[in-house]
Amino acid sequence: MDALSVTLISAVTSGAISLTLAWVSGRQQRRDSERVQRETRTMAYLNPLRWHTAEVHHRLSLYATSVDCDGCYPPAQVLADPREMEGKGADWFAGKGVVLGSSVWMTACLFAQMTRTRHDLPFLRLAGNDDTRLPGLLQKVHAAFAACEIYYATQSSIGTDALLEPEGRLRSYREFCDLLAEPDRRVWADPVTWFLIAVAHGERRPALQRVLDALSELSAFLDDSLAGGASLRARHGAEIHRPRGGSPGTGTGTGAGAGGDLDATAGASSGPDAGVGRGRVPSLSPHPIPAPGPDPSPDPVLRPIPAPGPNSAPDPVPRPNPDPGPRPGPEPGAGPGLDAGQGPDPGP
Repeated sequence: MDALSVTLISAVTSGAISLTLAWVSGRQQRRDSERVQRETRTMAYLNPLRWHTAEVHHRLSLYATSVDCDGCYPPAQVLADPREMEGKGADWFAGKGVVLGSSVWMTACLFAQMTRTRHDLPFLRLAGNDDTRLPGLLQKVHAAFAACEIYYATQSSIGTDALLEPEGRLRSYREFCDLLAEPDRRVWADPVTWFLIAVAHGERRPALQRVLDALSELSAFLDDSLAGGASLRARHGAEIHRPRGGSPGTGTGTGAGAGGDLDATAGASSGPDAGVGRGRVPSLSPHPIPAPGPDPSPDPVLRPIPAPGPNSAPDPVPRPNPDPGPRPGPEPGAGPGLDAGQGPDPGP
């Protein structure tokens, strides 16, 4: 084989290898980019859904716990009919009506996240059988609210009202209250308000429990899918471990945060388990703080050395004399064998 043939074969081989490597590298980069986009899209949908699921579960658990203990939930007993919201000012929504109004708002935000997830579910990449479990769990939550006479079509409409176009973000509580004050917009949220009023008066307890169970199951699934912690336990723990004005067992005082508007009005029936709906979220026992006292195991280096008595045994470890200078003579009246300010002479 002459040199020209060898050169041609080498060039063709090198070109084929280069093209193959470029094709493989480009394909891998495209796959990595698509994977990152799918993961980002999935996190953008599932994380908000997970957060709002925990919020609504916690809020409805407050209703359930108070009804189980006292037969009603006084903080939400501020209306007899949703039409009474007409003409209410901002001071009512930020004060007396904050518990009921914020409960309607949180539920509407949950409906918005569920509707967005269902519409874009074909574009979400989930692991294993999650792509079939998630629609089933969402449908279970929809069915639980439908049993409360908040029907599926109404849920989607309420969720759409909670979205602010064209930004696509959720309305704040203040912006949602502006809708509740308008009769033509408030009427779509009336089924949620009717249900919460009935629950606050001790009615519809089995329907409420069905909603709590469906939300708990959805929350557990989202925790596993996102490899996160127990969001319901964390949400409940954030309430019972927050510093309060009173003792942890009384539920008195005020609080801040997503659920803090309930603390000031929950009363003595709130307690450390106020956020638990019939024991669905186990209570987290607060860690007792020991009373201040002497250190049970002080540092041996800093432990004071008692003055030896006349019958004490000699110290096996020689210690340096703290006063290496000349020792002054006895003061008048100090007594024989005693220096001023010294104890008995320990002897040689």
